[in-house]
Amino acid sequence: MSISIKKEDLRKKKTRKLLYTALYSLLSNRNFKKITVTDICQEALIGRAAFYTYYLDKYDLLKYWLMDLWSKNMHIADNYNQIEKVVNYHIHENESVLNHLFYEADNETLGILFDFVLSTLNMNIEKKDDEEICSKNVVLANFCAGGMISYLSWQVNNKFPADVHLMNTYLYEIINKFQEW
Repeated sequence: MSISIKKEDLRKKKTRKLLYTALYSLLSNRNFKKITVTDICQEALIGRAAFYTYYLDKYDLLKYWLMDLWSKNMHIADNYNQIEKVVNYHIHENESVLNHLFYEADNETLGILFDFVLSTLNMNIEKKDDEEICSKNVVLANFCAGGMISYLSWQVNNKFPADVHLMNTYLYEIINKFQEW
């Protein structure tokens, strides 16, 4: 029994990895808006049924792929200065992917990106006795996430200017101040 479970787990991991790799490969050359589930399946060399076993649609795949990338890369960063360096590195290493992800992004894609940024800001919004403080934290977290999406869009539209590191450093200082508040 445990052998079949291990094989299934290994098969799930392999299939997910194939799908993530396929999505990344396609995003390197094509806008997300124009990528279809069929394209992803063909690139991954898997059937559509296998795709739908794991994901509802291409947006669901995008959401899980982003979270997987985050979890694999952010465990090394224990503060915002380190996060800034890791994010800056990945932005510059994956410019074409970001271009194809943000270019003509529809509302659903932007919503996934917003939720992703919101979760990665690591703003711990706990239920507190003071409802007013909790509400302010929620508004602040959403404001920061919206700002980051706008900022990434600006970077894409301005072809990732060389002085972006200085701006990133400044933005992460702002996030640190929000964290203190």
